[in-house]
Amino acid sequence: MTGNLELRTFQVGEIDAELRELHMWDDLEGMIEGTPYLHRRFRIMQLEKQLAGAQGMYVHDLDGIRADAAARVDTWLPRIRVHARLSAPWCPGGVTEPGHSELSVVWFQRAGEDPFGRLAEIVRPLDWTALARFEADSD
Repeated sequence: MTGNLELRTFQVGEIDAELRELHMWDDLEGMIEGTPYLHRRFRIMQLEKQLAGAQGMYVHDLDGIRADAAARVDTWLPRIRVHARLSAPWCPGGVTEPGHSELSVVWFQRAGEDPFGRLAEIVRPLDWTALARFEADSD
């Protein structure tokens, strides 16, 4: 194996978190027909379902996507959907078992934009301690 094996670190509020995964895909791939409004509504339903079922997930600008859907904005969401998973050694108070915390971040961006720079902008003001979920270490 060659190359730099160190993980990228991002400042999330007061916490230094390491990027564990970053996935990007064309959010419109496979769509045969639809409108910007329906695309937004479908994504909102999908993302809200994911948020309801999982702690430790943050969707950037979800309120803006909701507002655009309510206003029936006639422009498409940026085409690229990005999902990043970050990890940090921080554990919530009162936790005695060994483990770490994780936060998944989802956002939409235009093709060609730097996802690492965008991730840094998105997570810098977030409160890791309020959003992240604790994961106990497995033996």
